[in-house]
Amino acid sequence: MRYALFLMLILCVGMVSADVLFEDDFESGNIDDSKWAALGTWLIEDNAEGHGVLGEKVLDVWGGGVGLSVDDFPEDFDYYADFRAMDGGLTGFVFHGTDGNNIYMHQVSTAGSGHTPQHIRWHRRIGGSWAAEPGAFVDGVDREQNVWYRIKFEVRKYDFKAYIGPVGGAVGDLTLVSEWTDSEGAHAQGKIGFRMSGGNRAGEHAQYDNIIIVSPNFDPTPVEPKGKLAVTWGNLKIQ
Repeated sequence: MRYALFLMLILCVGMVSADVLFEDDFESGNIDDSKWAALGTWLIEDNAEGHGVLGEKVLDVWGGGVGLSVDDFPEDFDYYADFRAMDGGLTGFVFHGTDGNNIYMHQVSTAGSGHTPQHIRWHRRIGGSWAAEPGAFVDGVDREQNVWYRIKFEVRKYDFKAYIGPVGGAVGDLTLVSEWTDSEGAHAQGKIGFRMSGGNRAGEHAQYDNIIIVSPNFDPTPVEPKGKLAVTWGNLKIQ
C-alpha cells in the first residue's frame, strides 16, 4: 500500500513539473546560458519603470537578429511574457525555431511603428526568406510605444492566437487581439526566442520580463509562491 502511494506521488509530481515547461525572470542579473543562446545585443538592465511585477531586472534587446532558447519546445503550449516596444515600436517573438533562418516570428506593432501599427505582424521565415501576414488588433484598442503590457500566445502547432492586457494583469484581463494559421505548415515545433532588426544601439529595441511557458490550458498559479516570478504569475487563472 505504501509503495502504491509513493508511486502515485512520484507520478503526480512528474505530471505537475511537466506543465511548466520554461520560466525566466532575469533577476539573477545575468543571461542564463543553460536557457538561452543569446546574442551580444541582449543585456540585463535595471527596471527603470518601477512596476512591482517586473522586479529589479529586465531583458533588454537591441537589434542584432535572432536569439533562441537552448531547448526545443513541443508543438502546443501557452506562452506568457511582459514586454514593452521601444525604439521602432516593434517586438519580435520567435516560435518553433530551428535556427535563425527557419522560424515563426510574430511582432507586436504599436504606436510609433513604421510597419502597420496596431497589428500583430505574423511572420514565417523559411531558408532565410521572410513572409509577413499582418492582422489588425481585432479589439480596436491602440497599444502605445514605451508602455509595458502582458502578452499571451496560444501556440497550437501551425495555429496561433495573441492576447494582450495590462502588465501584471490576470488571464481575465488579457484580450484576444489577433489569430493566424500558417497555411504552409512550415514549422511544427522548435525553439523560442526574440528577433529585433538593426545593429547594436541602432535598431529596433524592446524589453521583456517574466517569461513562462506552460502546457496548453495549464494553470501556472504556484501552490507555494517562491520568488518574484512565482508571485507575478500567481495572478494567472486560466479558464
